[in-house]
Amino acid sequence: MPVWARLRDAVLSVLMWLVYLYLIRDALIDLYLLIDEAWIWAFAGGDRPDLPAIGRFLHTMEYYSAAIFANGSILIGWALYNKYRYRGRDNRRARPAITVADLAKLYKLPEEDVAAWQSARVLMMKHRDDGTLAKVEVIGLPPKKLPVRAARV
Repeated sequence: MPVWARLRDAVLSVLMWLVYLYLIRDALIDLYLLIDEAWIWAFAGGDRPDLPAIGRFLHTMEYYSAAIFANGSILIGWALYNKYRYRGRDNRRARPAITVADLAKLYKLPEEDVAAWQSARVLMMKHRDDGTLAKVEVIGLPPKKLPVRAARV
């Protein structure tokens, strides 16, 4: 991976973390106040922790819990749907190799020509505007070993 791509990814990651921390700042502030008040109450003989701070923190956590539950439900539902939809199918099998006969049928040429083309070091295929094969130029093998015919239309 190029250096600029790694730098871009790092910058985007830092920006996303900053946005995330900005969005949860209220919960972090409430959590800090709760811990601070509990510390003072437990070790410095201060007043009991303020219940509104606990209430705000728990109220924020309710929203986070709902979002986590909704997101998890959607992802589990999607996974179950895909499991049901693709059950029994193995879509990761390798495709069968294309044979000389397949290529000859595609280009409407004799199999001998296609087999000879495969042994060439450099092969230049020119196509017409409609995508059919117009001309084949072989570079790298003597012409007497390699028959070259124009494509039949």
